[in-house]
Amino acid sequence: MKQYNTSKAIRSELEQLRKNSATVGFVPTMGALHQGHLALIKRAKAENKFVVCSIFVNPLQFNRQEDLKSYPNRMEQDKKMLESVNCDYLFTPSREDLYAKAPNLDFEFGSLGVGMEAEYRPGHFEGVAAVIDRFLDVLQPDRAYFGEKDYQQLAIVKWLVEQKDSNTEIVGCETERFPNGLAMSSRNYNLKEAEFEQASEIYKLMQYCKRQLHQKTPQELSTYAFEKLKEDFQPEYFTIVDEETLKPIQSWSDTAKPRVFVAAYLSSVRLIDNMSLID
Repeated sequence: MKQYNTSKAIRSELEQLRKNSATVGFVPTMGALHQGHLALIKRAKAENKFVVCSIFVNPLQFNRQEDLKSYPNRMEQDKKMLESVNCDYLFTPSREDLYAKAPNLDFEFGSLGVGMEAEYRPGHFEGVAAVIDRFLDVLQPDRAYFGEKDYQQLAIVKWLVEQKDSNTEIVGCETERFPNGLAMSSRNYNLKEAEFEQASEIYKLMQYCKRQLHQKTPQELSTYAFEKLKEDFQPEYFTIVDEETLKPIQSWSDTAKPRVFVAAYLSSVRLIDNMSLID
């Protein structure tokens, strides 16, 4: 695995690959890798000749400085994990390199940028869009891979690529979970052992909503789950929306694709998850 620290160097490398018609897959990360990230790398390896993984803790998408400071740094472990799945390139730019030109933070996401993460993390998606915009400009990958755990983010990235008329295909990949249902996340490294099992309650509540589809109203399910979470968590939201517009639904007839979204703190660790309510 080759590692590059500057945009100029990796752009030059990838340009040489393209001269031989090689396809390039891209997996953007902020490090603290887990099996969910490796699943993205494996998917990218299966569908492209070469794969680039970036590790860059993007300061623009943190609305709380304490979250930025506490974000896990596991660079040496991350490198070993990437090598274990035969990742071809690791891109680790500095902030000064990636944002040599002032990033654009003026985006109009429409309904995709309202509610849920946009409400509780103001400026977060502008930061996500800015960094992905920059990465796609530097790397110009054929495909870029994102996990559905950050579903609202995935929707924003798809919107961005459409607005830019980019040639990069955005590939959404199913959330990787532990046997207890907990979604794999870098933030899980901050969970204590006892909290790991407790955190699976989020998955169980989403499954409950799936079983109760059409038996109770979306609002009844959301309210019940939110109150249930209060027993062990500090919930921020538990809501059911149309998965394409991300607008909350009042009735099951409002959408053919209902999806539940949740965010809650377990002690000091903020957990987010989502799930389609239809198979």
